[in-house]
Amino acid sequence: MTSRRAAGILLGVPIALGLSMSAAPAQDGSTVVPKSSVPTTPVTGAAPAGAAAGSPGDALRPSIGEEVVPPEDAAPVSEIKPAAVDEGESWEAAVEAANAPTPLIGAEQSKAVQQINAYFNGITNMQGRFEQIDPNNKRTNGKFYVERPGKVLFDYAPPSELRILADGHSLAIEDSDLKTVEKYPIKSTPFRLLLADVVDLGEDARVVGVERQGNSLAISLEDKKGDAAGRIKLYFNGGAKLQLTEWLITDAQGLSTRVTVSNLVLGRKVATSLFKTKDFSSSPFGQ
Repeated sequence: MTSRRAAGILLGVPIALGLSMSAAPAQDGSTVVPKSSVPTTPVTGAAPAGAAAGSPGDALRPSIGEEVVPPEDAAPVSEIKPAAVDEGESWEAAVEAANAPTPLIGAEQSKAVQQINAYFNGITNMQGRFEQIDPNNKRTNGKFYVERPGKVLFDYAPPSELRILADGHSLAIEDSDLKTVEKYPIKSTPFRLLLADVVDLGEDARVVGVERQGNSLAISLEDKKGDAAGRIKLYFNGGAKLQLTEWLITDAQGLSTRVTVSNLVLGRKVATSLFKTKDFSSSPFGQ
């Protein structure tokens, strides 16, 4: 069982997948708008045929050939101004709607998911930099390395002493400050989706939605089995040739962690020893 501390770290690690979050559906309700009371001050002269004497409309209906007496305390006609219409606000709303991402459904969604699968399956070695913003708006950064299948390393820059790495069999959370290493089987962690021999997000995760905006593509995923709570949204650029740019992880409490990647390099191999955990057993503080 993953410890509370480890679970918190795994939420923040860059490629955390297999999450699910259910949003409470909105409930429709009806609102009864009371009728405004209209002054019933009578108008000099007889009411038109068919109209009930003393009805609210009499105060607003002029009588032919008779002087109109305005209701008491009513503003002069010359002082009545039409309500202002904020044309700028309506224009901004129209522009925002036009620039909003377009949800993909049916065959278009399936094609996009296959495109994303092909992107990850085409990666053997990848490295770059990452910046992470946690729910408390704390920023951390560092370098990451991927060797598929099964291996990944997130090396946080000082003052952090944290490394998250997978060696093909287990995922380790290594803390040089505390001189501790916590290990978990890869198959029981969210990393299984992207480090698998064959990446198939449509089969191994629940696709919540896919969106396209210009040359950008985004996919929202939840854990298909419901074993993990939360959701992850992956963002890509590049149109026909995708490139991962960032992801947003939202936990069951609605707290979000955003990770942005940059300086991506594909195909550059690194030493296998990079994916091995440190041995703190010789340290007097080791466990």
